[in-house]
Amino acid sequence: MPSVVSCFDSVKDAEQFIEDGAPGDIEQLLPAGTSSRAAAAAATVTVGKIWTGTSRSGSVLIHWGSGTGCNGVTFGFPSLGAGWNNNVRSAEGFNNCWSSQYDGTNYTGAVLTCAPYCSSLGALAAKTSSIVYRPVGTFG
Repeated sequence: MPSVVSCFDSVKDAEQFIEDGAPGDIEQLLPAGTSSRAAAAAATVTVGKIWTGTSRSGSVLIHWGSGTGCNGVTFGFPSLGAGWNNNVRSAEGFNNCWSSQYDGTNYTGAVLTCAPYCSSLGALAAKTSSIVYRPVGTFG
């Protein structure tokens, strides 16, 4: 599945974009031939946030998915974009999601699960290379 990265001037702008259904981005992630009606019906929600600093400080990257969050669904990000790989120091899951931070790409290596929030990643600080958001109660 392709990755789509959108940049915003503020967290508020990014959250509004997700609440509005990620117009333009969601269509890139749906199978070819999906009707515009189906695309509009695919709800978008924030599944997690990661920060470059501890305790929700520094730059923030918001991960979103379709549906209602991690209610029986997982969302995986097998690699992180430039500036984010090996630069995450705090993380939080949203909408019934816990986040599992992996020190290798494609969900390999040491793992730390934030249930749902880690103000610091301890030994994995500045080592996250991939993330999975899973239903509450599910560890990586």
